[in-house]
Amino acid sequence: MRVMFCAAATALCLAFAAAAEEPVATDTTLAEVAAQLAAPAVLRGKFEQTREVRILSKPLHSSGHFVLSDLGLFWQQEQPVASILIADSERLLQSVGDGPLQSVDVARNPVVLTFSQSFLSIFRGDEAQLREQFDVAFQPGTAEGRWRITLNPVNYPMSEAIKSIKLDGREYIETLTVTSRSSETTTISFSDLQTEPVELTEHEIQLYAR
Repeated sequence: MRVMFCAAATALCLAFAAAAEEPVATDTTLAEVAAQLAAPAVLRGKFEQTREVRILSKPLHSSGHFVLSDLGLFWQQEQPVASILIADSERLLQSVGDGPLQSVDVARNPVVLTFSQSFLSIFRGDEAQLREQFDVAFQPGTAEGRWRITLNPVNYPMSEAIKSIKLDGREYIETLTVTSRSSETTTISFSDLQTEPVELTEHEIQLYAR
């Protein structure tokens, strides 16, 4: 389903020792987390995705890297099949293998555009925009500084396709889990997150310009 592909475009990240700790009090708030997520001008990192599909006996795995900036999201899957996804507030481009980038007709696929916009809002910590699209629940984690945000879509068409989106993290989002209305899940784990250099490199600018 294209929506779930975008989620990828859109593993448990609690350390074993941290998971064994007793819950501790924390005064972290949703507003503080949103401000923290919005702080970096550029965020780069790697991702590993696991998708569980009811008709398949084994989950699907993929991995790659991404760049998030004012120009939008550049998402490059490297394994098992090469693909590129570029999304901003108005457009969505994708390519598979050595094929050219092609524009997704968002007018005919409104849920795709809505999801990609929400995906950007999540990583930019845009609390106001998230509350327009989701019922937002914030929960401090079992270790100081950890948190979980659960997003339940409230508006059509996303509410027809997505049941929930769960975000777990500390300084940044570490895992993102999307559950569809058909109870299929996509879990994306993020690692090697970097905010330096603080501006896009010439190479990265060219990635968006494809």
